[in-house]
Order: sequence, then C-alpha cells, then structure tokens
Amino acid sequence: MPSFCLHPKFGGYSVKFNPWDQSTLAVAAAENFGISGCGALYFLRMESLGPGPSSRLVPEGFVPTPDGCFDVTYCENDPNLVVAACGDGVKIVQRATCQVVQNLMEHSAEVYGVQWNSVSKDSFASASWDQTIKVWPAGAPNSIVTFAEHGKEVYEVNWNPRIPTTLASCSGDGLWKLFDIRQPRSAQTVPGHGGEIILSLDWNKYDPNVLATSSVDRTVRLWDVRRPQQPLCMFRGHEAAVRRVRCSPHSRNLLLSTGYDFRLILWDTDRGRGREGCQRYDHHREFVVGADWSLVEAGLVATCAWDGLVFTWSLGSAPSATHNMQPPLPPFVPPPRTMPPRPRRAMGEAGRTSPPLPMGPPPVVPPRPMI
Repeated sequence: MPSFCLHPKFGGYSVKFNPWDQSTLAVAAAENFGISGCGALYFLRMESLGPGPSSRLVPEGFVPTPDGCFDVTYCENDPNLVVAACGDGVKIVQRATCQVVQNLMEHSAEVYGVQWNSVSKDSFASASWDQTIKVWPAGAPNSIVTFAEHGKEVYEVNWNPRIPTTLASCSGDGLWKLFDIRQPRSAQTVPGHGGEIILSLDWNKYDPNVLATSSVDRTVRLWDVRRPQQPLCMFRGHEAAVRRVRCSPHSRNLLLSTGYDFRLILWDTDRGRGREGCQRYDHHREFVVGADWSLVEAGLVATCAWDGLVFTWSLGSAPSATHNMQPPLPPFVPPPRTMPPRPRRAMGEAGRTSPPLPMGPPPVVPPRPMI
C-alpha cells in the first residue's frame, strides 16, 4: 500500500476517506506545525501500478488556504463538496475545481474540528479554539445552533452514528459533553480523564451508547453514556499524548489510536487492554495526528503526521513507503489573505520526546502545553 509526501514544511493534521469513492481521500495540512503560515487541503487518489497489489497515491489537486487547515469532512448530500476547518474559519470547497466556494467566519479563533451529520445528512458541526461548537445547515451562510459551555479550546465534535440530533465534544478543559441540538444546554458533562486535556473522541458504530476518548494522559477510554461515572475500560499503550481515536466501521471491538509517540495502535477490546490486545505501527517519524478507516474495505486505514507523510495500508501488513515514486507536486503559491492573520497560540505539543524534523521553526513549548 502506498504513501504520499506533502509540500515541504507541511504536516498532516487530518485524513479522511471519501465516502462516495473509497479510492480517493482528503488530507488537511498546515505549514510549520500549524503555528504560523498557510494551510492546504489535498485530494489524493490510489492508483494501481499494474498486476498485483502495487499502487501509489497521486494528487488530484490541492487547495491552498491562507491559514492552517486542521480538519476535513466530506459532504454527505453532495459528492463534490467538502468542509475544511481552518485557522481563519470554515471553508466549503468544491472538489472538482479545487475552489473555495464559501467562507464561514463566525468563529473567533482557529476551527479545529468539523464533521458532517451522516444520519440526517443535512448539516455539519464545527469545533473551535474560541470554546464554542456550531451547527450549520447545508448551504446556509450562518449557523443555527451555538454551544458555548466548554471552558477551554474544543478539539473535536462527533455526531452520534444512529441519533441525528446528538453530538459529543471534547476539550482542553478536561471534559467531554453530550448535546441534543434541540436543547439549549448540554445533556451530559463528564470529567473523562482526571482533568487532563481530552484531544479526540469517536462513537462505536455498532452501539450508539458507547464512546471512545483519548487524552494527554496517554490513555484511551471507553464509556457507556448511560453510566458515565466510570469508564468501561482503559487502554494504556502509548508513551505520549494520544491525539486521535477512531472506532472501526466494520467491527464492534476494533479501534485505532494515534499519538505523539510517533505510533499508531490497533486495539482489540475483546482481547485485552495490554500488549496482547494491540498491534503497533511505527511507520511515521513525527507526531501521528490523523487517522481514518475505509468504509468499504475492512482493515484498510490511512494516517497522516507532522513528518509530512500520508500512508494507506491494510492492517496486519507493514506500511510501505512509496512516496519517492509520486509525481512532482505543483509549486505551492500562498493565497492572498482576506483578513489579517489571527495571533496563533503556541502549540507546543504534550509528550514530545525528540526534536522535530527540519520542516520549519520548532513549536514553542509553554509550561503547560496546549495541544
């Protein structure tokens, strides 16, 4: 399975398989670790190199953004549109032309997460470092719901896979919350990791009551939202903050986690919580920030990291580096800014154990890291 290399000085933040065409995927990326500079949204295609399993990732196009690009989600009611979370707002992008067709700029700080509602298919939600969550109808210029209950930056928001009005969020305030978008306040607030920053969360696709979270405390935890006083179980295997958690769309008991230990771990919740219940992959050389499962091919996954590389491969086999065979990328031309750059908070990432690769200025690490 292939790999792909982004433009110099760009690191991957999020990768998503296209639900309309599983041979293509989108990657959200930011320059200089997201501290300063531009962003980019890449559209990649898996291309066969002939008989056998050999293939490579080739670019279909890319969209430069004036500020960092941190997350991407595909529109569920129009195969030609994607939504990007950027430092200067939410952008609606047309895939065919690689053009931004709409800028949604209600958030007052970086937008760090976006997800389309895969049940109702008529709206998406965004999570921002301005401590708010917003719900946007498809095609509308303004949000219809805003929740401002978190006390710090919101990293991710995730719709329930069965209930179209329920979404979950996680934040730097150490809380995960459940919202019913028909109600003005959250339905549930849980201090999930002993007050530590919660970086990611995802729903079990086979049980709408089970939620997975990951944190700077180096653990992944499973929760039953009906009894959230204690986690169902806790998984320890990362040696640094766990940046992303993703539950399998093909199996009730499988989930992926990625971390600042440059590692991806596949967990089998039926086999155990230690080394006997996991498979480890160490194919990246920097923070592994993005991960996704293919909706069609069981076991096919993708990751992206701050080393500027994107990998796709089938779990159980070793990821192979093929980016030396990729066609040359067009030069990156920074787009004009429509507004002054926002002052970007230092994003020294918790758990760094080695200096960054020479991809740009290293991040500044404050006394208490902000991820």
